[in-house]
Amino acid sequence: MRIFKYFTGACLLGLAGFAIIIVVSPAAFLKTTYALIALEFDKIPTISSKSLHPQLMSNNFRYVIVDVRTPEERRVSMIPGAISQKDFERNRTDYQNKKIVVYCTIGYRSGHYARLLRQQGFDAYNLSEGILGWTHIGGQLINAQGQATRRIHVYSRPWNLAVSDHTVIF
Repeated sequence: MRIFKYFTGACLLGLAGFAIIIVVSPAAFLKTTYALIALEFDKIPTISSKSLHPQLMSNNFRYVIVDVRTPEERRVSMIPGAISQKDFERNRTDYQNKKIVVYCTIGYRSGHYARLLRQQGFDAYNLSEGILGWTHIGGQLINAQGQATRRIHVYSRPWNLAVSDHTVIF
């Protein structure tokens, strides 16, 4: 009985700590969640938003950014310069010798697509922490009209890990 009480207490303490992390630091929770997702894609190289951001801002940008989210998600916002998966597939021979960065909300759907692209011979990378990670480092988003926006589609309510100054859509 005593072991059960200790075990239950430890679980409750862990759960309370987890809840505090979510409320106090969505960025820490985002990193933890992505680390768990990345276990499924351990052979797929990643690029962080911190690494990608300065390159995107430079004149020497060498990546093709592919957004694998749904059209509804992309209509709300995208990383500037990104193309849809459909556009990539339509013109895939144009990108054969380029570095491809794939993203979604947090990195799960994009991890699957990056794996597929690598199996097909593309130099593909998964954007760690997805579009959510992009916003956490201050990365700009644009809407369907190409205007800067602070709206972000987070797939569903449990993925509401956006920066507090962004309007969340799901």
